[in-house]
Amino acid sequence: MTSAAHRPSPPPLVPVRPAAAVGYVCADPDPASAELFAAWCARRAKADGWTLDAMVVDTDEMQPLAERPGWRHVTGLAAAGGIGAVVTVTRPMIGPTARDRVRASDALAEHGVAPVTTGSAARTAHGRDGAR
Repeated sequence: MTSAAHRPSPPPLVPVRPAAAVGYVCADPDPASAELFAAWCARRAKADGWTLDAMVVDTDEMQPLAERPGWRHVTGLAAAGGIGAVVTVTRPMIGPTARDRVRASDALAEHGVAPVTTGSAARTAHGRDGAR
């Protein structure tokens, strides 16, 4: 039996990711659509316990993801540790092909950021929900 003085110390606590999320959409610049998409993203963020800090919009779906100014802003926030999730309406908004979506999701995950969509099942804990 090990005495309290000889027990190994517990592992260090891991910092919790920020409870902030950012919404991201790539769609026509129609103000009515943007408002609707923002409401959907906010509702999804709230269901997962996130605070939607910003809504980022790109308007050129044909532009490669890495060249979109809004997406570059989102990935900058992820790299800086300022967000814990990116909420979007549909997976194709972050990439037209499954391969593109996997790359985008993996890039976010490298920073501990969960990519989620408004249509995927809500989670009660922060984390990656497999939205690809």
